[in-house]
Amino acid sequence: MKKVIGILVVLASIGLMACMASSATAGGSRIVLLNPPRKGGLELEVGETHTFEIKVKKGDPFVLAMAMPDAYYPGRSIIWHGNDIVHHDDSGLLQLTMTATSSTADLEAVSDWPESGIDWPEGVAPVSIVAGVRFVGGEVLSERFDFYVVVP
Repeated sequence: MKKVIGILVVLASIGLMACMASSATAGGSRIVLLNPPRKGGLELEVGETHTFEIKVKKGDPFVLAMAMPDAYYPGRSIIWHGNDIVHHDDSGLLQLTMTATSSTADLEAVSDWPESGIDWPEGVAPVSIVAGVRFVGGEVLSERFDFYVVVP
């Protein structure tokens, strides 16, 4: 009995690794941020708005593609205007919009957020765009784009 359970565990592990490997090679650059900030940062004036475009390249049919914002200081200095979703397609353009609301000058330095090894200096708002695609059959692919925003 122990031998059968051991074999099942090994087979399940191999199956999971194969799925992860095919996901990494099949997707690679399937999700692309079309207008990333230059040099990893974006400078906005108070009241200024910026829209990011995330492209899910044409390929296998998917059930859902979604882009969502993430922020170390949610609601401070910048606000995001929701998320974007595309249903049942094989490609799509997702858009996320942010608006600068106040200066980032008083924001403290941030170490290693989001576990990326990046130490963000004081005076910036670390933010991310996270996009994911769920394909027909259950495979999921995601990408994270980290950058900072400065509002003088």
